[in-house]
Amino acid sequence: MTKHHSDTLFSIAEELLTAAEHEKERSEEDVVTHLICANSRQSLSNFLAGFLLRREIEIEHPVSISSLLEQCKSVDARFDSIDLAPIHCRNQTHDRDYCLEPDQVDACVKVAQHARSIVMSDTPGY
Repeated sequence: MTKHHSDTLFSIAEELLTAAEHEKERSEEDVVTHLICANSRQSLSNFLAGFLLRREIEIEHPVSISSLLEQCKSVDARFDSIDLAPIHCRNQTHDRDYCLEPDQVDACVKVAQHARSIVMSDTPGY
């Protein structure tokens, strides 16, 4: 059952990341940057949760991207290379820091893509 859940999470994560990547390709005036950020963040969360479930590791609560990443780091050192700083723009109070700039959302997508590359590779943790 756990493999089925992780496969479902990976599938949803892939769809969300693909949607974010396609949104980035739209013309500058049509792009919805907040959508790119939100899809990237949800994709990242699903990749991390799927990784843990695939290894039959119970996800600790409360669940956040940071807590999922910490759990993944405790299992596989490759996750140490993921920096969540680019996706924490939601914690800022100024509009200019809130996923409005293409450079900011590009960073969100890159974090999710990096997580996908780790999760989907067959290289064992070390």
